[in-house]
Amino acid sequence: MLDPNTLAHVIALAPAAPALGGLVIAVLLAARLAGERVVAAVAQTAIGLGLLGLLVGLVGWALGPAGPLELGFGSWYSGAGYDFRIDLLIDGRSAAVSALVSLLLLATSRFSIAYLHREPGFNRFFLLMLLFGAGMQTLVLAGNLELLFVGWEIVGMTSVLLVGFFHDRQGPVKAATRVLVTYRLCDIGLLTAGVSLHRWLHTSDWMAAEQAALTSPWPATFVGLSLVFAAMGKSAQFPLGGWLPRAMEGPTASSAVFYGSLSVHAGVYLLLRAAPLLEHSLAAQTMMITVGAITAVISAMSSQASPDAKSAVAYATASQVGLMFVEIGFGLYTIATVHLVAHAMLRYYQFLRTPSALQDALARRAALGRTEADEGAVRWEALGLRTRRYVYRMAIERFDVEIALDRYVVRPVMALSRRLDRLESQLLALHGESDRRGRGSKEDRR
Repeated sequence: MLDPNTLAHVIALAPAAPALGGLVIAVLLAARLAGERVVAAVAQTAIGLGLLGLLVGLVGWALGPAGPLELGFGSWYSGAGYDFRIDLLIDGRSAAVSALVSLLLLATSRFSIAYLHREPGFNRFFLLMLLFGAGMQTLVLAGNLELLFVGWEIVGMTSVLLVGFFHDRQGPVKAATRVLVTYRLCDIGLLTAGVSLHRWLHTSDWMAAEQAALTSPWPATFVGLSLVFAAMGKSAQFPLGGWLPRAMEGPTASSAVFYGSLSVHAGVYLLLRAAPLLEHSLAAQTMMITVGAITAVISAMSSQASPDAKSAVAYATASQVGLMFVEIGFGLYTIATVHLVAHAMLRYYQFLRTPSALQDALARRAALGRTEADEGAVRWEALGLRTRRYVYRMAIERFDVEIALDRYVVRPVMALSRRLDRLESQLLALHGESDRRGRGSKEDRR
């Protein structure tokens, strides 16, 4: 077995190599030396180096003593009783998901070389993909909530930028804005949970927090609900999942690796990592089960009624992620982890094959005169015509969830913000008038 110091630096290549590759591409772009071949070579080398370091490190960990291993790189900041440590946590869960991230990024880089050939945003795509890889590996390997939050934010921002990849069109820009607003809103939950853990447990280290939760009473419900809220936005759960079909505005490669396989499962991974803490909150477990079950049903029906292939796969993805929430809520952590890895690989393949799948479906219809969709429609014939029409309308409109959110949340908040803006303008005007009067009275006295 490698000594812990060497092991830590080898495994750290998983997030560090993509980050370094992104920096090299940024320098090449600034120097105007970034051709497609050079950028592709840098990206594949960086991802391959990260994968190699991860595999060597995981083999070294597997040959050592059984159990989780925490690898420390010191403190980023320390003061006033607060210590922001850079620690990596290696266990079965982080090892499996981290290896999945590296493999899918390597496959995506190879696919995108041909898919985005001569695309004006070719270099920008690979830069964002490398930054996303660094953020995702940081999120997965983080040994504490602060470091996870760093990776969480990098993943979020690169996701938004890739949704708006074709920024010369209005649709992708609006979709990216919707994703950004949802992410920023739900990130409040993650920040709140981190502050609460430090206030009540005096640590956000996953292993230390688990032990502290077992030995001392603490407000588990508040922290648990905050983490679930953060995961709901990242993993497109009810009622915050309307951004996921809109995210399909980005390139197929980013749809596959972000919203089909990795980014959309970040919320699930957060809940799996925080599972020992969530076990102390019945309210958080109930919320996971309820939200996941509702999302699974609504998204499954919307997937069947969706008029385009990528949106159908997106809704199907949200449905399966909802089932993962239910599994975690019932304490089935191993099943949820296996479900996450298997589902990520399946959706990744489906998103990349979406154009070919449409051609295959048309060929089958031409040859056989009937498709699997036609066979599936037979199941609904047991319902009456009016009922079928109603269910279809509700499914294709996502059961009016977004309409309700717009009417009862977005519009009141926007109206309140406009009123506050007018009030601020009036107060500033009054303050300016009082200043002018004060200056005028002083001049008169002179």
